[in-house]
Amino acid sequence: MGRITIVPISHKILDFSKILYTLSPGVRKGFDMSFEKEKEIFDNIYQGVDGYSISNRGRSTMDPEDRKFLIYGEISFAELLSIIENSGIKDELKGLTTFCDLGSGTGKCLIGAALICPYFKRIIGVELVSTLYESSLESVQQLAQTKKKLASKIKITNGNFLKLDFAKPSLSPNVVLMHYPIHGTGSEELYLQLEEKFRKELKPGSIIISAIRKLSSSESFPEILSPTHVECKYGNVTIFFHKKV
Repeated sequence: MGRITIVPISHKILDFSKILYTLSPGVRKGFDMSFEKEKEIFDNIYQGVDGYSISNRGRSTMDPEDRKFLIYGEISFAELLSIIENSGIKDELKGLTTFCDLGSGTGKCLIGAALICPYFKRIIGVELVSTLYESSLESVQQLAQTKKKLASKIKITNGNFLKLDFAKPSLSPNVVLMHYPIHGTGSEELYLQLEEKFRKELKPGSIIISAIRKLSSSESFPEILSPTHVECKYGNVTIFFHKKV
């Protein structure tokens, strides 16, 4: 059997594909098998889907005031898997039921979460850009061709997540994934509005996984794990893990 060296993951770059292919062939085969079929399903769905072009096309038709804070980025199956499997958050997630991705794009995190975490009972996406929203619906329809039960868990809303009421029973997420979704003049105020929504509307014990920056209130949202760094298509991204108290 090949030899594996275990390295502490705090503040390290986690790239699942690179970790996988540095192992010997025998070890690599055993390491990869657990999600090989899920990754194949994911890759087949997103073959030829260019989220960046879809986003640019949708934003070009939006009112300048609505689009000025928007940025686009996406995550691969391997990157999402590395966050869940290698960060230590997996055990925290198993007791929770409703996953929500804010700014869900073409639906990659939604479908990835459905495939990696089948214990989630509901998976919710919120996307403002109409072309991305429409693309995500098509992706869920493709998932339904092979995984109808998983696809039926996914519901996507076309709208502004700052205007949603997370306390409503139809939403009520207890796992929230968020990229730092806004930039430019005034973005800090909008980010704090979102954090205030979490404080008022999320239930205690909810997990918030935030990319690029952590939530500002350590009293309301203490970090429960050390930050993890993930190598994504658009650069190295820091992932923070919070729990609402």
